[in-house]
Amino acid sequence: MAGQPEHNKEADVTLKLAEEQIELTKQKVVDGRVRVTRSTTEHDEVINTLLNKEKVEVEHVAKAQHVESMPEIREENGVLIVPVVEEEIVVVRKLVLKEEIHIRKVQETVPFQEVVTRRKQQVNIEKEDDR
Repeated sequence: MAGQPEHNKEADVTLKLAEEQIELTKQKVVDGRVRVTRSTTEHDEVINTLLNKEKVEVEHVAKAQHVESMPEIREENGVLIVPVVEEEIVVVRKLVLKEEIHIRKVQETVPFQEVVTRRKQQVNIEKEDDR
């Protein structure tokens, strides 16, 4: 058979076969629920502490002392001294220191107690199954 090409017996033969395709889809599924509750409780609680308080003691110290000029307010050994003067009229004017006011700070510690209301919250979490 001249004129017809010869078939190559060693030639590769490709055959098309069926091919499977995969399609993937996702879906949300609720399999349980969570319930969160919060509650507040109140209870009385006693608090104890020591408080510092300050008070002043005022002492009038009589002087009846003649002075040439107005004395300054001063502090001596933690005592504030406020001079009080008045004029006496004589042939010549003179200042007479009538008294000094001595103010002393006194600190004391006193017990203190008070009932206060304190709030406290709790959280409760419960899981509910839908299945």
